[in-house]
Amino acid sequence: MQVTKHREKVKIFNHYTNYKGRLFVKTLCDLFNDVAEVQTEQLGVDVATLNAAGATWMLHRLHIRLHKMPQQNEEVYIETWPSGIDRLFALRDYRMVRENGEELLRATSEWMYIDLNRRRPMRQMERVVEMSTSHGIPHLELPSILNEKEFAMTPAGGRHFEATFDNIDFNGHVTQASYMRWITNSLPFEFLKTHVLVDVEVIYSHEIMPDSRIYSAYEMKMEGETVTVGHRVQNESGDTTHCIAKSVWEKK
Repeated sequence: MQVTKHREKVKIFNHYTNYKGRLFVKTLCDLFNDVAEVQTEQLGVDVATLNAAGATWMLHRLHIRLHKMPQQNEEVYIETWPSGIDRLFALRDYRMVRENGEELLRATSEWMYIDLNRRRPMRQMERVVEMSTSHGIPHLELPSILNEKEFAMTPAGGRHFEATFDNIDFNGHVTQASYMRWITNSLPFEFLKTHVLVDVEVIYSHEIMPDSRIYSAYEMKMEGETVTVGHRVQNESGDTTHCIAKSVWEKK
């Protein structure tokens, strides 16, 4: 099958947005998953097909650059496509655009092909390599803001969360979108009222299982009107890091 960009029209319903009518970033991640699932089914590499062979997809990194967030009741398009191979990772890109072609946001992601029994990554399937590299669609330019090897933070605050039933995905662990919700919701309400998210990058490292309690910590660094925040999501005892992240916010 010839790989092309998959494109879907999406309405931003009221329950997708915060009290100011702006799309939640957690809901954006859910929409990314919904649109990508349609294309992976068309290409025969969807989760159900992989599960039947004892494998699955697991997200390693997600990076979103936001120019504008769509507003309540707006209709926009989400595009996605497999955009390359980097070592053990299959890359997938996303864009959200308006009818007139204006780009609202873009995102890149890295996915591991996982052996379900051993919970370990495997080499990407030949057909995934072929469909990710043969179509000629460029990989999106999105320079990383998060260096895993150099990441360090001194927590200044945070919140506790629990992995309840509605946080669990097809792999039996917490959804990547729930991580994003816990990262952003760890920040003070007064800060979120007066700032908008413009960039966020997350590296996922350890699964969070049902009924787990976690602590999402943050550290803020202010530079004029811009605030850069380091995030770390750990288990309650603090001996396992489930993800690290960096987000960038601008004052409204």
